[in-house]
Amino acid sequence: MSEVNWGRIKWQSRRGMRELDLMLLPFVEHDLPKMDAAAVAAYMDLLDATDLELFRWLHHTAEPNTPQRKQMVETIIACHATRAGREGV
Repeated sequence: MSEVNWGRIKWQSRRGMRELDLMLLPFVEHDLPKMDAAAVAAYMDLLDATDLELFRWLHHTAEPNTPQRKQMVETIIACHATRAGREGV
């Protein structure tokens, strides 16, 4: 991945479900830019999932369907936990 289109990634991260937006958008704004190209590719793959799948994976009511997606979901959850309780993030 030579050039990352952050605007496109951020737009695709807006899922229309507030619970997802609260986890995905801060991750894209604060955490993902610090990660390597493999992580960005894994995140973009994750965005192919449906909103319901993402919701279930991020809230541990279902298991992601690939090891790569499982790792990215755990990364998002861990990053979200570091922001819990902080206003504006």
